[in-house]
Amino acid sequence: MKTLESAKKYYDWMVDIRRDLHMHPEPSFSEFRTSKRIREELEKMGLEVSSPCETGVLGILRGKEEGKVVALRADIDGLSVNEETGLAYTSKTPGMMHACGHDAHIAMLLGATKILLEMKDEIKGTVKFIFQPAEEIVSGAKKMIEGGVLENPKVDMTFGMHIWSDVPVGKVSIQPGPMMAAVDFWKLTIKGRSCHGSSPWQGVDAITCMNAILNGFHTIVTRQNDIRNPIVINVGTINAGERFNVLPGKAELGGCNRSFTQESREAMAKWMETMIKSTCEAYGCEYEFNYDFMCSPTINDENIVKLVKETVSKLIGEENLIPMAKVMGSEDFSEYAQRVPGALMFLGGRNEEKNCCYSHHSNFFDIDEDAMPIGAATYAQVALDYLK
Repeated sequence: MKTLESAKKYYDWMVDIRRDLHMHPEPSFSEFRTSKRIREELEKMGLEVSSPCETGVLGILRGKEEGKVVALRADIDGLSVNEETGLAYTSKTPGMMHACGHDAHIAMLLGATKILLEMKDEIKGTVKFIFQPAEEIVSGAKKMIEGGVLENPKVDMTFGMHIWSDVPVGKVSIQPGPMMAAVDFWKLTIKGRSCHGSSPWQGVDAITCMNAILNGFHTIVTRQNDIRNPIVINVGTINAGERFNVLPGKAELGGCNRSFTQESREAMAKWMETMIKSTCEAYGCEYEFNYDFMCSPTINDENIVKLVKETVSKLIGEENLIPMAKVMGSEDFSEYAQRVPGALMFLGGRNEEKNCCYSHHSNFFDIDEDAMPIGAATYAQVALDYLK
């Protein structure tokens, strides 16, 4: 198809951009160099460009006549991971790395912008190009939405993609309904009473209480929850004790939960607090429990998924659409899809022969750049097909 031919034409250009960004990763909400580069590229193309939040960028392409509005989204932040790939374009920022493919997302969406500009006379409607910060802390989408990216003109449909290390290059996966999980953060402080370690009866052991609570969390997952609707309660940090011969009077825990429905999110918070409260009462402790609902599950619209599948089939063949299990990881693309019909697609980037086979967030993460023309063409063709 014409879009795929154009994407291949821009392959070297996209690779250059991706590798430049890869060498200069930036933390969430501090993507100043990244957003400057994006803005410069969009302005060179003659697009309307604005900043819905400090490091977010929005480009607008208006077609030959008015019509519907499509929003295409890419995330732009790096990760606090020290790169160990040994690539020629390895990160030059110590302790920071594009270990999740956001550099490729940016390059592909910029490539799609070039493709659609070539076909501007065929566009009936408007395309918005959303370059969003802070996906890694699931906070950037809300900031961009607060900044008006879905308004003026009002967006009718949104589409995003994530390059995926478990999907072979040349393959694509998308499905209706829950695609990625919600993520919510929590902190728990258990308050006992410290004393000399030789006489524990004179204090209240926060660690003993903590252990009972942790065991209780496992029963929530396996006994209170309907296992046909999976959830995860993850304890990521534990801090307790000050000295080897002191009974600890305080224990602090932190973690995050994953789920695929709003009902599960709300139930987990209640189940956890009930477990914490009753256990602390039994062990003579007090507690503070803070639960933050951070990012909704990504739920793909059935009609948009049907459109994307038809588009991908035209581009690379129906045989390259493959099934994939739901992902317990999270993506704040969900914030757009909650407000307007939308869908998130997984784009294959795995190739063992090129050593592109490590998981996301790994020190060795890399992608097969041959995926990028497929991604750019899919961005562009989905917009064209929807507006038609």
